[in-house]
Amino acid sequence: MNIIAIMGPHGVFYKDEPIKELESALVAQGFQIIWPQNSVDLLKFIEHNPRICGVIFDWDEYSLDLCSDINQLNEYLPLYAFINTHSTMDVSVQDMRMALWFFEYALGQAEDIAIRMRQYTDEYLDNITPPFTKALFTYVKERKYTFCTPGHMGGTAYQKSPVGCLFYDFFGGNTLKADVSISVTELGSLLDHTGPHLEAEEYIARTFGAEQSYIVTNGTSTSNKIVGMYAAPSGSTLLIDRNCHKSLAHLLMMNDVVPVWLKPTRNALGILGGIPRREFTRDSIEEKVAATTQAQWPVHAVITNSTYDGLLYNTDWIKQTLDVPSIHFDSAWVPYTHFHPIYQGKSGMSGERVAGKVIFETQSTHKMLAALSQASLIHIKGEYDEEA
Repeated sequence: MNIIAIMGPHGVFYKDEPIKELESALVAQGFQIIWPQNSVDLLKFIEHNPRICGVIFDWDEYSLDLCSDINQLNEYLPLYAFINTHSTMDVSVQDMRMALWFFEYALGQAEDIAIRMRQYTDEYLDNITPPFTKALFTYVKERKYTFCTPGHMGGTAYQKSPVGCLFYDFFGGNTLKADVSISVTELGSLLDHTGPHLEAEEYIARTFGAEQSYIVTNGTSTSNKIVGMYAAPSGSTLLIDRNCHKSLAHLLMMNDVVPVWLKPTRNALGILGGIPRREFTRDSIEEKVAATTQAQWPVHAVITNSTYDGLLYNTDWIKQTLDVPSIHFDSAWVPYTHFHPIYQGKSGMSGERVAGKVIFETQSTHKMLAALSQASLIHIKGEYDEEA
C-alpha cells in the first residue's frame, strides 16, 4: 500500500514547482504517485483501489467538499491540503476529526514533508490493522520462531530439499513464518482468550454487533457443536429446525439430547420455505413435547437462518416469541447481514438484549466473507457462563 494521489497541476509556478519537488521526494520514500484528472476520477479511484494511502490537493480549489466526499469512502485515509498565505481556513472541530494535515507551498521543504507523510502513512496502516493481525505482522517482522512447534522452523526445514524449496517458493516466507504455535505468548491464546486473541475477539464483537464473540478455526460445524454442547446438556430437550446442518445432527448424537422438530415448508417447486409462525408458539411446542418420548420443555432452540434457499427470518419476532431461554441462529451462509440496512431485524445479533434469554449466532466467515478456509465465529448477546 504505497499509492499517493496528487490533484494537479495548477498552471502556476509557486504551486506546481513545490509539488514537483514533493513528488520526487515521495518516490524516494518508496511511494507510487498517480495524477487523477479531476475529483470524480479521484473518488472512483479510491472506491475501486483500496491500496491508495493518501491524497494531496490544493485547499483553495477543493477545500472541505473533497474531504467530505473522500471521508464517505474511507474515514481514515490521510488527506494533505496545501495552502498559501491567503487561504481561507474554515474548518470546524467536527471536520478536524478527519485525518487532515495542512502544508504550505514552499520550495526546499519537500524532503521533510515526504518524511512526515511517510509517518502519517505508517500511522494510517497501524490504525486500520486489527489487533491480532497487527501482533502477527510484528511477530513475523521480528523473525522470531519457537523451539517446539511448528517443526519447519519458520519454513527453514523446507529449504533442505529441492521439493521443499518448491513448496517454500510457492507459499512464500511470510506465510510459513506466520504458521505459529499456540505457545507464542506474544499472540496470546485462542484457548484461554488472552492477549491479541482476546483483543481480536473484542474487536470482532464490536464489528458484528455482539456482546461477545469467539474465533473458531474448525468451521461452523464445530461452532454449532460448541454452542449446542454448552446450551443443551445431555438428556435435555432441544427444539431444532428440521432442515438443519448435519453438524447439528451430529450434536444430537454426541450430546444425547432429545430433539423436538420445527418443520419448515416446501412448495411444489421444491423450494424450501421458512418455518411457519405457528411452529414457534407455546401451544405448538406443547403439542410436540407431549408427542415426543422422553421430551421435556426445551432448554435451547436452533434455527437455520437463512434457509438453504436463501430466505431470512424476522429474528426479532422469533426472539420475542419463542419461549425458550436460549436460541441459536445458524447463520453460516449470511455473515454479512449486520452490515446493510436491508437486513435489519434479520440477523441473530440485531436489536437489543431480550430479557431472560441468551442469543447465539454462528457464522462461516470463510464462506461469504474473506476469511481463510475453516474460519468461523460465534456471537453472543445475553447472559451466559463464560467459565463453562
